[in-house]
Amino acid sequence: MLKSEKMSRMTISGHKKDLADLSKLLNDQNLVHVVEYNNEDEGFGLGKSLDYGEQSSDFLVKLRSVIKLLEVEANPPTTIKLDSEIESEISELEAIISQAHDLKDKQRDCDRRIDEVSSNIEQLKEFEDLDIDVKYLSGYSSITVFAGHISQDADVSSLTSNEKIDVIINEDNVVVFCANEISADIEKDLLNIGFRSMDVPSGEGLPRVMLNSLDSQLLKLENEKNAILHEIQALATRNGDWLVASEEHYAALSEKSGLPLKLATSENMFVLDGWVPSDSVSDLQQSLQGLDIYYEVDNNSNDEPPIKLDNPEVAKPFELFTKLYSTPKHWEYDPTMIIFITYPLFFGLMVGDAGYGFAYILFGHYILTKFAYNEALANLGRILRTAGIYTFLFGTFVYAEAFGQSFYNIGNTLGFTSGLFAKYYGPSFDIPLIEKAEGFSWHLPIHKFDPHGAQLMLLSSILIGVFHISLGLILGFLNEWKHHDLKHAIYAKLSFFMILWGGLLSLGSLVALLPESFQTIGLVVMLTGLGLAIIGEGVVGLLEFPTIFSNVISYARIGAIGLSDYGLAYTVNFISFSLLWPSGPAGIIAAVFVMLIGHLTVFTLGIIGTGINSLRLQYVEFFTKFVQGGGTLYSPFGYIRKYTKEKEVTP
Repeated sequence: MLKSEKMSRMTISGHKKDLADLSKLLNDQNLVHVVEYNNEDEGFGLGKSLDYGEQSSDFLVKLRSVIKLLEVEANPPTTIKLDSEIESEISELEAIISQAHDLKDKQRDCDRRIDEVSSNIEQLKEFEDLDIDVKYLSGYSSITVFAGHISQDADVSSLTSNEKIDVIINEDNVVVFCANEISADIEKDLLNIGFRSMDVPSGEGLPRVMLNSLDSQLLKLENEKNAILHEIQALATRNGDWLVASEEHYAALSEKSGLPLKLATSENMFVLDGWVPSDSVSDLQQSLQGLDIYYEVDNNSNDEPPIKLDNPEVAKPFELFTKLYSTPKHWEYDPTMIIFITYPLFFGLMVGDAGYGFAYILFGHYILTKFAYNEALANLGRILRTAGIYTFLFGTFVYAEAFGQSFYNIGNTLGFTSGLFAKYYGPSFDIPLIEKAEGFSWHLPIHKFDPHGAQLMLLSSILIGVFHISLGLILGFLNEWKHHDLKHAIYAKLSFFMILWGGLLSLGSLVALLPESFQTIGLVVMLTGLGLAIIGEGVVGLLEFPTIFSNVISYARIGAIGLSDYGLAYTVNFISFSLLWPSGPAGIIAAVFVMLIGHLTVFTLGIIGTGINSLRLQYVEFFTKFVQGGGTLYSPFGYIRKYTKEKEVTP
């Protein structure tokens, strides 16, 4: 569970004529992680794709292009298609591909014409008020035409008094006709009065008449485009499932045909180097018996194997976080199971609200069902749902609040003095160490509006950090001991464990939480740990000395974020209720609006801010204590099918 699956090295060799059969078998088994040949051995080179590979790959490109073109989405399969069915319908698939591209070409042509007409309309709008045929604004060899705009208060006397030019002015539109030889002077005069030149539209007729015609053309083109889009959508609806299944079929064929591209091959022979989960070696060996090939299995290879994470089904969604950080090495502990426990725990402690927790459960379930066939999004939905459950439980039994409203305050308002809405309805914990701290009491629920509750949240957060980091250091110690030796593990990890706990013992004694004798014990332990760190890592150990305590303090964000989220939600409620009571219908509408937008904002910030900070504590404070990363994720040769199968299985 905390370790990846044990892997065995397997070498398979044989005649190239058997590659097609081997490829099919390995694809079906989906067990062998193939190590790609590095092309370094004399007499060997990379192989070529199997005979059907090029044709399959070409058709796969066509299918993926048309799937993208039609915007087909992969839905849960209603029926599973046989490979033979798909291959027998290749002519129909070709026809669909051709039809889709024809429709898309028509759409592009329509878009082009719409752009042209729209551009002409925009040009003509600049001349809409001119009572002159557009054809007279261009096409002269000896005459220059200036057409554009001036401000309505511009002084045009220099133009109107010039007998060498013809001027048409209408509102802010101006058109000037002049001989080519004086065009430069006229242009200067125009610029002096703020003239702004405009592109002259093509065609003939009065601008306003042409605009009416173009508006009709534009409407006709838009209707034509809508009809094409409707036809494209109908084509996608009719054939979407078929196209997705066909894409899977040809992707599987392409995958199978590409096996030789990863192998060392000579003129007649091939050699495959790969890894197999040790528990599955016997099954693979049995399957290989029917082929004329040679294989060897090494259960104790010193080479770096690929990593196949081994976690219970309930924890598998959290492998997403592990992989996002880095795949652990084979000798490192897999943090997935721990993050499965601590990530939603931190999330729940931070938000700690029954109302938001229930909303997160519903939203997570929605994501899971909506994107069931998108593994990454489905896993995010599962993670959010789990975090929502923790949030609901903490909100109900630890913080006693919903949507920023304390159960106790609700109880006071409604007149309840006992039961769920009482101030203290849960157990009290008598912890001697805590009782020594003046003003502290430890009981449930923890009220965020109470200063003692806020103090307790921050203290609890720090204590969680101590144990979380300590666990990371213990796992790091075991990793280093296994991968190197005990001495290295002591210097690299035990030293900082001693620094942390020695410092805590000294601090506890200093603030009277522990007997005075613990101060000396703590100092000795801490300084011993510091000495070991310096011996093992030199000046780096000294520089890292304070970071172990800053790491612990970082966990205060659990309590701090919890208080800030509560403060935001409480403020939203306060503003909403302030608007509600005295203001009549308008106040009610405003209150509902503030309530909805405000709580939606807090809900969103909870997902983003709380989610990121919970993950940050894992990555920055915890993982760094024992996860080096850099492992290669196990990726077996084969194609996982959802929509197709090779043949009917008879019972």
